Amino acid sequence: FFWGCNFSCLGCLCKKETHNFLLSEHLHLPFEESTAIADSPNRFISFEELIETLDKLEIKKVLLEGQEASLDPLYPKITQALHQRYDSYNILCSNIYSLPSLKDTDEVAVGLKAIDDSIHKEYTGKSNRQVLANFIGLNQSGIKSSVASVFIPGFIDINETESIAKFIAQVNKDIPYHILPYFKSGFNPWRHPTREEMEAAEKTARKYLGKVRSWKGDEEMKYEVVKIF
Repeated sequence: FFWGCNFSCLGCLCKKETHNFLLSEHLHLPFEESTAIADSPNRFISFEELIETLDKLEIKKVLLEGQEASLDPLYPKITQALHQRYDSYNILCSNIYSLPSLKDTDEVAVGLKAIDDSIHKEYTGKSNRQVLANFIGLNQSGIKSSVASVFIPGFIDINETESIAKFIAQVNKDIPYHILPYFKSGFNPWRHPTREEMEAAEKTARKYLGKVRSWKGDEEMKYEVVKIF
């Protein structure tokens, strides 16, 4: 996990908890109403501490997640070290508003909030024009990518999900698309979507794309998520 972001997303999960929501002690949090905004981390590890910790593990695949990993000035150095020391498969999870050197990045998992620019501005505080241009550029570069968006009933709902699927298909119909359910974070009026709404969103996206999956929020954990620091 990295800290700092160039968006101010209304539903950012870091507003509720700064550590991974899939840790066993946090699995209940997405379904609870927010009572406060979580404090920012009070300590950050050095590059040397990172490598010292990872050297103790068997590394196969690394997700570089946010807030926004792409903003860290050490991102290229970290991904280079991951390749050289562990021969890992490196995945950048990013809003792609700006991109670092991707020389040692194997895949980019794009968080695409909305196609409608007014919705995107309302949700993130920024226009999506650069995001869409960067997404097209990523595809042209040949780097592997996937897309995820959050389904928010009454806001980023089935119509916007369809627009996202259409846009992805116009770029490359083979790009995988993951539709995620909104979880409660921040002080927003939205609710968690129903299973039926998620299934309808997936069905709609499949009109344009072949690789679509919706997550309902009640999936069983295949692996345990643990802290290593």
